[in-house]
Amino acid sequence: MNAARNIFDSRIVRTLLGLHNFIILSSSIILTGILSYFLHRYRYRNTHLVYEEVIAVLTLFLYLFLSFLPALKSYRGYLSPLNHILSYLWLTGLIFSSQDYSGHRCLYNSPPYVNRCRLKHTIQSFWIIGFAYLFLNSIMEALMWAGSARRDQLGNEIDNTTTTKNRGLTTTTTTGAGTTCGTCNNTVLPVHNGTGIHTTTV
Repeated sequence: MNAARNIFDSRIVRTLLGLHNFIILSSSIILTGILSYFLHRYRYRNTHLVYEEVIAVLTLFLYLFLSFLPALKSYRGYLSPLNHILSYLWLTGLIFSSQDYSGHRCLYNSPPYVNRCRLKHTIQSFWIIGFAYLFLNSIMEALMWAGSARRDQLGNEIDNTTTTKNRGLTTTTTTGAGTTCGTCNNTVLPVHNGTGIHTTTV
């Protein structure tokens, strides 16, 4: 288990996450360009096209700033919730594009009677690519996050154990010192004053 946690916190995994983020960013750029072209050129608006455009632009905006986070040494899978949410949103976009463009339906949907099936199939392909890497990232970052939380918990337990042991040693030392002093207080020592011997208690 420790080896697995170390693997998911290694430089190789961070590099893979950065590469996946670049692929997701590239997919969102391509989708934004094609969908914006359809919306601007043909003035056709429906739920599927608008939804796909919004999700592509949102992903482009987020990953334009967040895609470099795995390069930081202190990164611990903080994008896992975001990847998890976006993976569902991209899955919905993939379903919409499959409903519109699969088979021979590309001519009649989104926008209808526009013979640009290559572009429409490109949209469908990049929804698949983006969803696949978002889903993979969500798993990898969740494992990285869980491993980091587990290491922090173990570190706190070790610190607490060390503190308890130190307190126990301090208590033992203090008790031993008190016992020695009590023994010294009961010791009777002879004192010579020149004329006789007197006793005194220390």
